[in-house]
Amino acid sequence: MTDSHPPPKTSSTKLSEQERQAIIDRWQATRSIRATAKKEGRSRKLVTKVLKEAGMPIENHGQGKLDEFRAAIQERVEAGLTATRIMREIKELGYTGGRTILNELTSQLRAQQPLQARTKVRRRFETRPGEEMQVDWSLYTVPIADRPTRVHLLGILLAHSRKVYYGAFRNERQETLLEGLARGLEYFQGSALRVVFDNMATAVLGRIGPDRRPLWHPRLLEFARHYGFTPMACAVRDPDRKGKKEKSFRLVYDDFLRGSRFSSWEDLEHRLRLWLDETPGVGNNRRHGTTGLVPNEVWLAERDLLVKLPAQRFLVGREVVRPVDADATIAVAGHRYTVPASLAGHHVPVRLYADRFEVLDPLGNLIFSRRYVDPTTHPGKLVIDPTHYANLPRRPRDQHDQGRLDRDFLRRFPSLEPLVEGLKIRMKAIASIHLRRLLRLADRYGQEAFLAAATTAQQHRRFDAYAVQRMLERDRPLAPEDFSLPEGSGPGILGEVEASAFDEFAHLDEAPDPDQEADDGTP
Repeated sequence: MTDSHPPPKTSSTKLSEQERQAIIDRWQATRSIRATAKKEGRSRKLVTKVLKEAGMPIENHGQGKLDEFRAAIQERVEAGLTATRIMREIKELGYTGGRTILNELTSQLRAQQPLQARTKVRRRFETRPGEEMQVDWSLYTVPIADRPTRVHLLGILLAHSRKVYYGAFRNERQETLLEGLARGLEYFQGSALRVVFDNMATAVLGRIGPDRRPLWHPRLLEFARHYGFTPMACAVRDPDRKGKKEKSFRLVYDDFLRGSRFSSWEDLEHRLRLWLDETPGVGNNRRHGTTGLVPNEVWLAERDLLVKLPAQRFLVGREVVRPVDADATIAVAGHRYTVPASLAGHHVPVRLYADRFEVLDPLGNLIFSRRYVDPTTHPGKLVIDPTHYANLPRRPRDQHDQGRLDRDFLRRFPSLEPLVEGLKIRMKAIASIHLRRLLRLADRYGQEAFLAAATTAQQHRRFDAYAVQRMLERDRPLAPEDFSLPEGSGPGILGEVEASAFDEFAHLDEAPDPDQEADDGTP
């Protein structure tokens, strides 16, 4: 049985010259105090003392790997980045050293920074699995497409596991809050029994009574009933109540947003998802400093205790009515967007969401849907979809018209590329006629119904606009109101002209009756 006790403490003055030289030789071979101490059976403190007495350069050992990255580390320390993030970023620059010497350098550099005021002590408390979520907003200004852009970050924290969801939005309107909450609950695959809100105006209208009970917004109460949780409002000026949530905002700022630049809003959202769940040791994959556990791993057990989500998502969009101008455009969120030309001159219901809007017909069927453009990258205030004008009178024939119609159609319905290619092969020269008919069907029956029928035709290789039309007429016998094109625009193709009732004009082809002509008194 081996002796597991550590070697007895030895003073450096009691070592013989041979023992001292053995320590020095071992260190010069390994360049590691830890390995030398283990091999020689001595403490690291004793090995360090012997090496210092021998004049060995142990203070700067290992720092050479950091020399070429010192300026980059200094810049990131001054920007307030965490050591974990600095390690991740300088590895991308080529750093091959370890974490220990990096921590030592960052500690030295931080010690040289000006001292900050101490914060007040906060109480700690824990919650049981599935018991509580915490929700709040935080506003940041980050460079997107080289322009300072305000980003409203919605954070939802599952209090027990510390798993967190972040959604980046352009505002904090109520439809945005409800959209973010719905996405967050779908992300967690359930809801906690209690959801704690800060006193945001989109959730709490005010407080009433001597006990200052919160007066909840009716839409938020409907949302809470739909998902089966009880809303709870923090007491005013009580930062301790959401301490876990506030700390998670510091994490996303220090380890992701601070010092980062994004090419577009989509780039911000994509990189946020990668940082949150797909980067080892970061976001929800890090080992939490308080619990010592990885949030994503703890959530796997907590997930089964969450309230199950309902079959359908709560209708989070806010509905308004907007006039469509003669040029088939409507005003939404500071831009003018084209809509199908058949809507020109009408008033249409528009449902506003956090990242998109939908145009409905009078029966509530979806006609058209699209994302808001990114104002940081989209020039001007007008957003044109050429397919909306495809059925208006055409310009003189151009050999490039067919290609433009194909591209515009696929830009609007990218999943229907096989159908478009099949039409071009089967219908050849008249493929554009079928594409225009498909666009009219989309405008008439709405985007959802049209996509369902067109996808079915595509799966069964029915490359024919009339096949899609028959499916829609069979499945949707009560089609929405068929808006007519603006007066004077004329038909897009001959197929739009209804068959004439020639029977009522048959008398014009008959020979005149002389007897009837004499009866009317004419000579």
